[in-house]
Amino acid sequence: MIYPVTKDPANAGEIIYLDIKDVVFVESDNRSVIFHTIDGTFYPLIPKIITLESHLVPIGFRKLDRTNLVNIHKIRGFDEHRAVVFFEPEFTNNSKFATISNFEKNQVRKQLREWIETNNKEASDPSS
Repeated sequence: MIYPVTKDPANAGEIIYLDIKDVVFVESDNRSVIFHTIDGTFYPLIPKIITLESHLVPIGFRKLDRTNLVNIHKIRGFDEHRAVVFFEPEFTNNSKFATISNFEKNQVRKQLREWIETNNKEASDPSS
């Protein structure tokens, strides 16, 4: 099994994919889990949105409200009245969506339209 880890307890460093078979023991210290291998000490990536944000922003994710990080390359629609984005150009009651805070909606309204236009164009272009 491969597990995402970093070399620091705050998970601020580069993500490393550690094979659990290389772990010689797991320790709990000061409310942190630590994986020990013969060659080093590793900290499992904590699945908190704030931790993931720093790692995912460089590849196109954006925090649109306090509960989600959205891959801007996957946004296909925007309902301004409900303050949600969709990931399909034709959305239904069963479509996945992510909410947008009012603050973010006002900040990124123009960008959202540009992202949607670009993403829908790329999705319809068979050469991309």
